[in-house]
Amino acid sequence: MEQYNFDLDQEMIKVLSEEFDPLHFVTTLELSRVKDLEDIKASFEDYGRKLARRSIGRGEERTDRTYEAMKKAIEKTGGMVFPLVPQRYIEIAYLSIQPIKRLWVLLNSPQVFSYRLNACAIHQVIRKGHGGELANSMVCKSACLAIIDEVFSHFGCMVESSLEANMATAGYCQFKIGKK
Repeated sequence: MEQYNFDLDQEMIKVLSEEFDPLHFVTTLELSRVKDLEDIKASFEDYGRKLARRSIGRGEERTDRTYEAMKKAIEKTGGMVFPLVPQRYIEIAYLSIQPIKRLWVLLNSPQVFSYRLNACAIHQVIRKGHGGELANSMVCKSACLAIIDEVFSHFGCMVESSLEANMATAGYCQFKIGKK
């Protein structure tokens, strides 16, 4: 009997976590030397886009039974791409760089996808290394919004995304992605 793997490939997650290590990324940015907030945000956006593209590439190379079944269902029905397919790659990206075991999905419907991060390695590294003022400015949200944009647009989904709650004020980040 054939063995099916229904979980994300842990080796893939490990490789991505090494390649996109938040501590290494933030440290090499030398944020204390960069005075322009827009330059910092652009660096985080670039990081997020690269992580998203790499997550898609690796995820397509290392599929699992769950994803294969989902792709077959999409082929048969012509629907369900939003939010199911992009959600897989959002999860791959976050599981690679965050101290989480799963992404907390709050809403997954044909019109809205919403999730929460209760911990953020990037925000913690910024706070520890550069202080509360920079951390509270939420420059790191540029990476998360770039991940969302890159993943959903890759799969042809026109979306509007927003950060509904953030680490600085709520102690968690909550994102909402609505289908246009």
